[in-house]
Amino acid sequence: MDVGSVVNQGLIGLQSSQAEIAKSAQQITQVAQGDQAQDVVEPLINIQAQQQVFDSSARVIEAADKSIGTLLDIDA
Repeated sequence: MDVGSVVNQGLIGLQSSQAEIAKSAQQITQVAQGDQAQDVVEPLINIQAQQQVFDSSARVIEAADKSIGTLLDIDA
């Protein structure tokens, strides 16, 4: 697999989890404003899960960065 595509997949993971966190935060805000039709538990769980996805995606990008650095060191 190409290192560039690994970085792209990591970035897609970061963006996706960020969007999901924002969506869950909006749902929590609606509950706080008195919209009792929604439950606050699901968005809180989703935020926790998406935080793990975000952290994992960041680690993928870090690993790709280290691989690129190693390749540049070997080439130099």
